[in-house]
Parts: sequence; C-alpha cells; structure tokens
Amino acid sequence: MNRPWQFLLAACVATAVAPQQGSAQGAVSGRVSIQERAGQTTPDYASTVIYLQPKGERKLRAPAVKVPIAMTARQFSPHVRVVSLGSTVEYPNQDPFSHNIFSTAAGAAFDLGTYPGGTTRSFTFRKTGAFPIYCNIHSGMTAYVVVVATPYRVMAGADGRWTMAGVTAGSYDLHVWHERAPEVVQALEVPAEGLAGVTSALDARGYEAKPHLNKFGKEYTSSGKDRY
Repeated sequence: MNRPWQFLLAACVATAVAPQQGSAQGAVSGRVSIQERAGQTTPDYASTVIYLQPKGERKLRAPAVKVPIAMTARQFSPHVRVVSLGSTVEYPNQDPFSHNIFSTAAGAAFDLGTYPGGTTRSFTFRKTGAFPIYCNIHSGMTAYVVVVATPYRVMAGADGRWTMAGVTAGSYDLHVWHERAPEVVQALEVPAEGLAGVTSALDARGYEAKPHLNKFGKEYTSSGKDRY
C-alpha cells in the first residue's frame, strides 16, 4: 500500500534536483571504490554519499525536503539518507514495539522519546554534516543522516556507480562520504555537456566498529539492551 509520505518523497526529490533554468547542464557520473583489508570485500557501496559543492561564492538553491527513515525489525531503513539543509526526517515506527530515536551529535542533537508502533516522530536538520542516529532501547540500531547545502547529491549503487543529472556547468568540489572511511574531496570541472568516468577511492582499512553510548552517555546495560 502506498503511504502519503511516499508520494511526498518522490515529489520532493524531483524538486531538489530540478535544474536551474538558463544554464548549460549535463549528467555527471562515476564510480566509487573502497579499499578493504586483505581478503575482505565491500558489502555496502550503496551507503556511499556523493555530492557536488560549488567553488567560490556561487550558491545553489537546495529546497528542504521531508523524507522517512523507518524502523522495522530493529533496523533503520534506509541505513543512510542524504538531504538538503533544513530538511525534516520522519521516523515511522513500523515495529510492534517501542523505539526511542536520538542523536547526541553536535549541531543535531535530539531525543524523540519513546513511542509505540504505528506512530511517527520527526526532526529538522539545520546544520550540514554527517549525523549518526541511534535507538536508546535497541543498541544495534544505527543510521546516518548526511545534510548538504546543494541539490547535487546522490547515493551510489550496489556496485559503486552513481549518476547526477542536470548539473550546471562550473567548478565544484566533489565530496564522497562513507561511514567506514575518511571523506574524500576532489576538485571537478564540469563542462556544459557533462562529465563521465569520475573515479573516487576510499580507504576503509582503518575502520573498527565500536559500540555507541546511549542517550545519557552511558553504556547499554544487559538488562536494558534490546529488551523488546
């Protein structure tokens, strides 16, 4: 069954990437590679965020959107969202038990409190950055909201490939973000006809998964962790 927010999401995404009138535009495409430790393969290319930030004082209109990150089966879906500055992320609880969604990140700290299945709460992001999102009840739940001040933003596909349509010609910094690797920034000159074959290499060999703290800054306890 289609939900109202699904139609809203489609409309907002179309608006966010709408090309500016009167300027030469083309598609920009490329592929991300992630260097792993010896013997390991990359399972999560689709969690990579790619965006173009114009150089100098040039500003791009990036309308705020409203998008969901659902909680289902003790997981966030999707795991990563990229949105424009001022956007609102809704957290619909699709589980038959309660969640308590929060973040303690500087500039985007919030606590939505405990709420039951079938209900939704939301938070509006007013600072750019990559912000981790957690559940205070289920310690294994982690998501990321990446907030950018540009309409030119995409997520990579499962093979690391990506395409941005309708990019205005000009000078940009290409940002490539992934939770397991340091962000990579590349200077990019986009011609009127667009640009293909952009390659970006991330290095995840130094990544180590670490448990996060609860909303009180303390470790999750065995009696309070994943209770339901």
